[in-house]
Amino acid sequence: MATEEHPEDTSMKRLLIVEDDLSLARETAEFLADRGYAVDTADSVASARPFVDARTIDLFILDIILPGVSGKVLCREIAETSRAGVIMVSSLEADEERISLLEMGADDYLVKPFNPLELLARVRAFFRRSGGSAPVQRVTRFGAWAFEAGERQLKHEDGRIVTLTPSETQVLRYLTANPDIVFDREDILAVSRVRQHAGSNDRSVDNLIKRLRQKIEADPARPIHIETVWGKGYAFRAAST
Repeated sequence: MATEEHPEDTSMKRLLIVEDDLSLARETAEFLADRGYAVDTADSVASARPFVDARTIDLFILDIILPGVSGKVLCREIAETSRAGVIMVSSLEADEERISLLEMGADDYLVKPFNPLELLARVRAFFRRSGGSAPVQRVTRFGAWAFEAGERQLKHEDGRIVTLTPSETQVLRYLTANPDIVFDREDILAVSRVRQHAGSNDRSVDNLIKRLRQKIEADPARPIHIETVWGKGYAFRAAST
């Protein structure tokens, strides 16, 4: 039996496995529970939603193909309403599928069948990225917007709240922390959640920037905050004039 040589403090970390293969769900839950995580299971989106509403789960391990509503729907709901992480699991291997799921809000993607040790590594990597304790909140203000680095949302001065996906949050956090610096597509890929799957496909970055502009710019066709520096990349401008 495989052993782990990287002990960690897993206390208070709750996982939910959403999987309709009950045998696989049970085996995976037992494997992760043996490593110190608190693990629950659900076999459908409907049975998982109470956990989402209760906001007690730190990380969802979510199958795409489920009876009734697709796991993709739940992934989007979690990204829009919760700070919990999502690792999507599926037998689908196409790069386009992986990229779309990561842009939809998933934090990682794992192809079936998988080695449970690989899943464990992905779980540990998520918690390392998210940190063991609540980060100090930093609010960045630009134009009419307020962006709290620990949240997946923007607040407009007129009271509107705009939800961001994890990838959008990561990139906007990076850009606002480094105003007036030009970053190329590879730089942005390095901090977004699509890096390990996108490869050299620049469309992922362009589409992500387009979505951000649609959310923060008064006129996305004439952006004043996320500026294109032709031939080089993108730069963030905090000033609105």
